[in-house]
Amino acid sequence: MLLKNKFVELLTGLCEMYNQKTSEFIFDMYYDILKDYEYPDVERAVKKVLTTHKYNTLPKPADILEYLEGSLNDKALMAWLQAKEAVVKGGYVATIEFADPVISHCLQALGGWQWFCDVPVDELPFVEKRFRDLYNMLKKREITVPVRLIGFVENKNSDMGYLDKIPEPIKIGHDKEVKQIEGVK
Repeated sequence: MLLKNKFVELLTGLCEMYNQKTSEFIFDMYYDILKDYEYPDVERAVKKVLTTHKYNTLPKPADILEYLEGSLNDKALMAWLQAKEAVVKGGYVATIEFADPVISHCLQALGGWQWFCDVPVDELPFVEKRFRDLYNMLKKREITVPVRLIGFVENKNSDMGYLDKIPEPIKIGHDKEVKQIEGVK
């Protein structure tokens, strides 16, 4: 959780660097947007923004958020990697639950879980492009309703009435909100 007094000190310095007058509104808006992050992470993101910000205007919260969370394209790539991870961990036989509900919606829109698991390797670059474009679009719509991707075993056991023989779903991405690639911060 972001400590307000430390954050106000950081933002005051940032405003001074860009000759921006400070106001209660600026402090409240920036704080409200960034309050869920730890102070060292925000400070590190601000330093990164300062190294790349080319304009003489105060960096916007979106600039800082991009360093905290990654761009929309970064998120789409991470989502694609999680989708591929799910294929390796469970394949079409397993039921999958993604922490990021947008991934499930993308896979459903493309043809479903079992279809995705059967995509030929030579078609993966084309499916990846469609997945990432769809992910970017759906992420902007802030989809929050999770969808379970039903695997072959659950599907067949449900059809035959063996409800007690349905295995637990494989959970992907539930351990961390954002997985960091080693060496990248």
